[in-house]
Amino acid sequence: MQEVNAQPVTQPTPAPWPTGVIARYANQAGALIDIRPLSTSTSFDAVCGGCPWDWTGAEYLTHQEAQAHSEKCRALQRPDVV
Repeated sequence: MQEVNAQPVTQPTPAPWPTGVIARYANQAGALIDIRPLSTSTSFDAVCGGCPWDWTGAEYLTHQEAQAHSEKCRALQRPDVV
């Protein structure tokens, strides 16, 4: 039996999350849905990076809605404005 030289597997380093983002969900095409707390209340905002979907509500509901949206949305991530 031949011995195989195993190479260590390196995982890609994820990019840092934008300031204020407390959670992220990826949609079916990889676009990100970011959740941020709103500074003036106890509400949270979720915004899809692929389509115009947006949700504002209590933290628990915002997570539920973001996850539900991520399971259906197939929009590609919008490019950053340069």
